[in-house]
Amino acid sequence: MDEDLALAMALQAQEEEFAGHDARADGFRIRAAYADSDDDDDDDGDQDDDDKRAGGKKGARAGAGDAKGDAKGDAKGDQEAVPSSGASEKKRRGPKDGKVIMKRMLEHGLVTPGENALSTTHNKKETLADLKEDGTVVWRKDGEEKPLEFNSVTEFRLAVVRLVNPERKNDNGWDWVRFGDVKLNDLKKQLPPEEVPEKPVKVPREKKVTKATGPSTPKKRKKKDADDVAFKVAGVRADAVIPREKRASRNATKVNVFDNEGERQGDLQMVPCEQYRGSRQQPFKVTTTAAVELVIDFHSHLCKDEIIGFLGGSFDAETKTLRVTRALPARQLKQDHAGVEVELDPESVPDIVETLTANDERIVGWYHSHPVFATHPSVRDIENQVNYQMMFDDGGSSMSAPFVGAIVGPYDMRNETASSDVRWFHAVTRGDYDAEPYELKVDKAGCVDVPGHVVSELKVLADRFRSSEMSDSNDNALAPIDTNVTPVALTEHWRDGATRLQKLEQSITSRLPAAWDENARGAYVGGVVKYLRKSWKL
Repeated sequence: MDEDLALAMALQAQEEEFAGHDARADGFRIRAAYADSDDDDDDDGDQDDDDKRAGGKKGARAGAGDAKGDAKGDAKGDQEAVPSSGASEKKRRGPKDGKVIMKRMLEHGLVTPGENALSTTHNKKETLADLKEDGTVVWRKDGEEKPLEFNSVTEFRLAVVRLVNPERKNDNGWDWVRFGDVKLNDLKKQLPPEEVPEKPVKVPREKKVTKATGPSTPKKRKKKDADDVAFKVAGVRADAVIPREKRASRNATKVNVFDNEGERQGDLQMVPCEQYRGSRQQPFKVTTTAAVELVIDFHSHLCKDEIIGFLGGSFDAETKTLRVTRALPARQLKQDHAGVEVELDPESVPDIVETLTANDERIVGWYHSHPVFATHPSVRDIENQVNYQMMFDDGGSSMSAPFVGAIVGPYDMRNETASSDVRWFHAVTRGDYDAEPYELKVDKAGCVDVPGHVVSELKVLADRFRSSEMSDSNDNALAPIDTNVTPVALTEHWRDGATRLQKLEQSITSRLPAAWDENARGAYVGGVVKYLRKSWKL
């Protein structure tokens, strides 16, 4: 078969598949034929190869277009079509065009409007754009007096790429445009499903039964290695949980934690916490220390990815008071969507348990970060919380210590101040495994000092999260680099004229004991930042 004819037929098949493909229930999205990787580092290479193919096979593409006719219809789902001619050409969009999706993301707080809120990188060059409250993308292009406005991030991305390759016909802005340090596609997956009007239920006709059929067996979720290790190391009960048939939720905040239909999309959906108020009072008191807040806040500021760790302390059953006195950072496994989810490295658990046991303490909670988005727990977070509560439940007795969770939001643009938002919560299960997240009020214990070991722990974190580019032959005395994480660019702008490093400095200052005066606070934080600058070679 002639090579050009074969390529034309292949392109036609791809276009037909692309035009008729709806978003799958599990949340994964179809990619354009040219997008081979989610990693921005591969952006330039992939796009350059595409540009060459676009030029070298122009005739073949024309053949494919003739065989199919003009490109009919827009890409459905999340991939909106972009016209190949000027802006005056009329665009036809599917039911989920880019501007509608962006408006929903703004309404749900996944992104916020502002100058230079969006960025994209092509050929190693970063281009910034503003995001308006109505979802419009505004690009203040160099050399243009009037800003360019776009109805979708895909149109903006395509315009940027065409500066280098005018022949480019389409592009996928959701994968190549970021809000902060997170791809818009990853944030978009956290959108709750759109409400669909209920259709009348049709009663099917009775059919003659030809053979007996048994009841279906519910799908079983595989347990993670981390759970198995945590069971063995912590010496807690590991009763098997039998999944039940899914039942419709009675409340938007309730989550069926054992349902795995639409797992990918549902797991990333964020669920606002219920509040204890009125006759419903918080079942136990929680106190924490400046040292705990200092460690989890500093830890979360260093990494573009989500981070994870455990909380140690003790529980007084008589006064129903949970005292959280230690924060112990854990290591995470490397994964593709580390900016929106985290998986514990089970090999880091034994050292944490050993440290707590030596101080006559136990694991009483866990923490993780939402780097640039709100601290509401996701469905996955709630599921993990329920599993941890079951894991560390000592037979359900009144003496059992509660197990709590904390979520830190270091770089969320909606934070009122430079101090990171920290949300404490636990899960309340009712009925058929429905779980509701409840926010917990946490009081600071009357601490007047920060233990000396905290500075050492902060230095270890600084060493762990520096990149290999920051290391040299003289770094043998520093803690090993964690290659599973992506360090934050601390010298880059955060907001209001402050860099991320300045934001970190202000946030950890707010965690120090209230009894300390300004000089003591400045000296402590100044020493920490000085070490961080040296370790990261800033």
